[in-house]
Amino acid sequence: MKNYLKNNIKLNMSHLIYKLLLICFFTTTSIFSFGQQKSKLFSDSTIEQDIAELERLVLYKIDSIRAKKKREPLTHHEHLKTSAKHHLIWVKKTGKVVHFQDVKATKTPIRRAKLAGYKEKLIGENLAMTKYEKELKTEKGEIYINHTLEDIADDLVNNIWRKSKGHYKNIIGKEFKDHAIAIAVDTKHHKVYVMQVLGGELKKKKTKKRKRR
Repeated sequence: MKNYLKNNIKLNMSHLIYKLLLICFFTTTSIFSFGQQKSKLFSDSTIEQDIAELERLVLYKIDSIRAKKKREPLTHHEHLKTSAKHHLIWVKKTGKVVHFQDVKATKTPIRRAKLAGYKEKLIGENLAMTKYEKELKTEKGEIYINHTLEDIADDLVNNIWRKSKGHYKNIIGKEFKDHAIAIAVDTKHHKVYVMQVLGGELKKKKTKKRKRR
């Protein structure tokens, strides 16, 4: 009888241990699977879609700002897109978030737009850089992190451009009719660059006629 009870206890213990091992295995597997499914911003498999979605969000926020000021929506222009992309390649390579290149032929925004094929002579540029999944600070010293594409778009348009007098003036400018957005991502340093190139017709200044005496 004693041997029977002893063997039964061993069997039950073995069964319990087996159940616990199964639970641990499936829990670990589930956690691993969840980690695998969670997509990281601008990963190798999603970077193209993420950039396209971020561009859409930035454009939407720009349109919203113009709409509040009762401005006409800007028209996408492919030549300005080419100009924006070209400059962002240089910005990403050099790490300089500036409007003027050290290459003579493409030094200024006007030269770049002209080389891209844009005919109008009035050009404006908005350029900004922010980071994602990294700690950032507001002007008041408050820490924040851009976790999503919506966060990044809001940071670039509403936190950086809208709070800058020059950038904001470009966004709501009545004189601009065309524009394009380009985005570049430095995944190594978690940096996102965005550029808006705006174009319009340069109006001639009216000269006052002198009165004849």
